Amino acid sequence: GEVDLVRGTALTAESALAFFDRGLYSDFGLFGLDIASMEKAGSTLVGPGPDVVYRMTPDKPLSEPGVLRDGIARHMTLRSVTGIIADALDKLEGIRFLENKIDLSSLADLLPDLPRDPYRAVDPQLDYEEEPDWLSEYNQLMDDEVRAVYQEGLALLAPLSFPREDGSFENLDYDPFGGQGLDQLGRVLDRLLFVAPEGFLDRVILSEYSLSYFKNDVPFQLDGGERREDRTPDGRPISAFPDSRDREAEEIATGFTGSKAALTINMFIGSIRFVMHLIHSLTDQTKMTEFRTSAAGLSVLISVVSMGEVNISPELLTWILIISATLIQASRDTIQLKKGHVQDLWPGNLPVNLPMRYRDYLRLLIVLQPPDLIASRISGVIGRVYPGPYYSGLLCQGEWEGVKVTHAASYLGRSGGKEGSE
Repeated sequence: GEVDLVRGTALTAESALAFFDRGLYSDFGLFGLDIASMEKAGSTLVGPGPDVVYRMTPDKPLSEPGVLRDGIARHMTLRSVTGIIADALDKLEGIRFLENKIDLSSLADLLPDLPRDPYRAVDPQLDYEEEPDWLSEYNQLMDDEVRAVYQEGLALLAPLSFPREDGSFENLDYDPFGGQGLDQLGRVLDRLLFVAPEGFLDRVILSEYSLSYFKNDVPFQLDGGERREDRTPDGRPISAFPDSRDREAEEIATGFTGSKAALTINMFIGSIRFVMHLIHSLTDQTKMTEFRTSAAGLSVLISVVSMGEVNISPELLTWILIISATLIQASRDTIQLKKGHVQDLWPGNLPVNLPMRYRDYLRLLIVLQPPDLIASRISGVIGRVYPGPYYSGLLCQGEWEGVKVTHAASYLGRSGGKEGSE
């Protein structure tokens, strides 16, 4: 009798696991059981007699980050999807390979000596009781060649938005025209791009799961004019997900929703692109010659038009032109990435470069944050699609003629453990 009770309790628990939610598994690759389905499994036909009683208690809720991480790891390490992880690791290792070519931490060493207010130095305030004849032409020249350039760059300036160790986002404001904050910007990006965080593989598993099963703003790639759709591991086009699921991956990457999530991603991408282009310009002699030639010509023209009254340093004009051009290019890069184009991480010619897509920047943001925090955000997004609650395990208690047996059962985890009785 007692042996039959043990066997019946185990069989009842195992049969309950068979009632996992098919939709949850189909859409997210996760095994989960709700309470209503769990109760369907109770049966007095299995066991020592008709008076046996089985009681189910749910266990291991998928809403817990650790449990969800376990389920995600189980799914993402299946043979059918391990290639996704390998591709991501190759991309992230490729970024770190470029560390020797791109020295972000020494960005401050490349900056020229700048006055406290460099823009005022290139556009001095003129005060005349009686305006000279040349002032109108001078102002037109300054509007077209200096002020418009500065304003265009200034309009595109945005802080770097990046995650702290606890996952909260911090904005780093910097003023490239005055050189303020560029050294800190370089150091922060150096750490974000080139320092592998603890628990790297677990973070990559979560990032690839997020990019494989949740909708983002650019779920496709433009390749030679042809659009190539991103798909789930089972072949569903991510762009076909309903509008209600827009920007799920951005939410997982930032903790924000809607336009705030998109803006945070844009600022992160824009800052990376800005620094890459700035270092490239400052270390490329051909580009620097072009900037210096333009600035020298403009300096002479300003002096001639103002009848020698205004003399602006060509070095300062060079810096204004470089910063404005760099901000404009960073903005263009971000727009192109949002359109599905692929761009090399480093804008210059390297023997080995790294093509980057919009989703690669999402991956970077996710990998930088604690796995439990990312799992918690994933749980929240899944909960909107499948409210649940869902559980990955249960406790089944069998009782018969005063004898009680408890059996713990769960879906196979990453460790391979499953169940036990007592």
